[in-house]
Amino acid sequence: IAYTCRKKTGLEYAISTDSDIYLYNLETKQTRNLCKEDSTDKNMGYDTNPQFSPDGGFIAWQSMERDGYEADLNRLFVMNLETGEKRFVSQAFESNVDGFCWNTDSKSIYFTGVWHATSQIYSVNLKDNSIKALTSGQHDYASIALCGKKLIATRHSMSMPDDIYAVDLK
Repeated sequence: IAYTCRKKTGLEYAISTDSDIYLYNLETKQTRNLCKEDSTDKNMGYDTNPQFSPDGGFIAWQSMERDGYEADLNRLFVMNLETGEKRFVSQAFESNVDGFCWNTDSKSIYFTGVWHATSQIYSVNLKDNSIKALTSGQHDYASIALCGKKLIATRHSMSMPDDIYAVDLK
């Protein structure tokens, strides 16, 4: 089970935004902090929304770098559960990752993010972290989900009523 928690109490809890992603093993009853596994992990910000890849080999989550800085960049991280390697896969996207979902092949992730004042849908290829825009225009996309060979999202527009939009995937 993967979950987000801010394991602090009192004043420390009240003033901190440092939450972490934890992995609880049902068989061993052991909990593992994925964000601070060793002394080299310096991720002190807000980590949230853990999602396992369809093949179970990876976990992705949204992450902010600094504690107490709620306007920090919301990044997308992926961890290889076998090797423990963590990667900042949305580094080439110079804005927030607002929401995401895995592709069924576990080799890419779809996400929404704001660029030039509109929220669009993108994909990140996990082989090389390359990012590709899947939508464009004067719309804001949100609430993405994969449904067969279609990526479904809500689409908001200044000139049209809100609707459900489907991106055909190849």
